[in-house]
Amino acid sequence: MEAVNEYGSITEAAEELEMSYKFVWDYLVRMRRRLHQPIVVTRRGGARIGKKKGGGGTALTPAARALLREFRDTQRLVRSMTSKRVVTVRAI
Repeated sequence: MEAVNEYGSITEAAEELEMSYKFVWDYLVRMRRRLHQPIVVTRRGGARIGKKKGGGGTALTPAARALLREFRDTQRLVRSMTSKRVVTVRAI
């Protein structure tokens, strides 16, 4: 979800993560089913510009952005707690 949010494209996110488009798409479908709500909104592209289509893209829904924020907050909390624990262990 983070890569889709950053790149605004499932294709570009998959390329950046070195995963297939199908794998990323299937992952997003599984998340939608588990959450019982859409997590991405897609727009079809227009005419091709060079190798890329123009105008298309993918955006996270507000619910998915909220989930991503919660995930990042949890990551920060865990990192903070584990770094304090390491400092305490070293002090002993």
